[in-house]
Amino acid sequence: MSPNAPRWLMQAMIPLLARNIAREMVKRHPDKGADEIIAIMRQQASSSDPRAEQLFQAVRRYLPDRPDVHAAIHETRRAGWLSPSSVVLVAANLIPVYGVFVLGWPVFPILLLYWLENVAIGVLNVLRMLLADPGDPVLWGGKLFLVPFFCFHYGFFTAIHGSFVVGLFGGKVYRKLDHGLLPIEGVVRAITDYNLGWAVLILAASHLFSLFWNYLGRGEFRRASPMILMQRPYSRVVIMHLTILLGGGGAMVLGSPLWALLLLIALKIGFDLRAHIKEHRRALA
Repeated sequence: MSPNAPRWLMQAMIPLLARNIAREMVKRHPDKGADEIIAIMRQQASSSDPRAEQLFQAVRRYLPDRPDVHAAIHETRRAGWLSPSSVVLVAANLIPVYGVFVLGWPVFPILLLYWLENVAIGVLNVLRMLLADPGDPVLWGGKLFLVPFFCFHYGFFTAIHGSFVVGLFGGKVYRKLDHGLLPIEGVVRAITDYNLGWAVLILAASHLFSLFWNYLGRGEFRRASPMILMQRPYSRVVIMHLTILLGGGGAMVLGSPLWALLLLIALKIGFDLRAHIKEHRRALA
């Protein structure tokens, strides 16, 4: 930015510039830590302008502390099958197994539970978008548009999906309660009939744990992009639930045999865990 730029413009643009500069400097110097990179930037600076020093300090926030590339790779691998968030995710996804063996759940409550999990994922994704680098005022301008747009678009997408689940798998008892786009009455009735409330809370808690452990605890929020976060739930939900709905349809046609329900649950756990690991490894890379 020109040294003659207005002070207010410089102040507004520093966070955005710092984020992009830090990303580029890490690519150029992957073997160096934050202090070394800042030292290089100071050497390359043409003047000792105090505004340049302010930019250097802002860039410092986005730089990795450790220069050890192998340590960074090791940290990325830790977001794998045995990471705490992965273990919690698998444990929560075993709840339907209890429902099948002990409570006698057929296909419908399992698929409804997975749909309610989608709702929880959307709510927590709004929190992720709001918490993405909260100190960057430029990002807040984008959030004012992206967050309401995501709520509307993802909400509409989820409502159609829910109507499909209730209408196709719920039977006449729940289908006739669905009078509009949102299947609220049918869903509430099914949650009560199949005692799904505790299961929904456990699945939602597993995603909440991931938000605190990975997103906040590991500092993913400092590098997160609200635009990317807005798109992320769709790829995960669409691929996983196309498989689940196809598998659920097959299980329903077969009369909900035990082996088919367990296979459906196993497919969901496999897709969910794979997406979870891929998401957080990418964030740490």
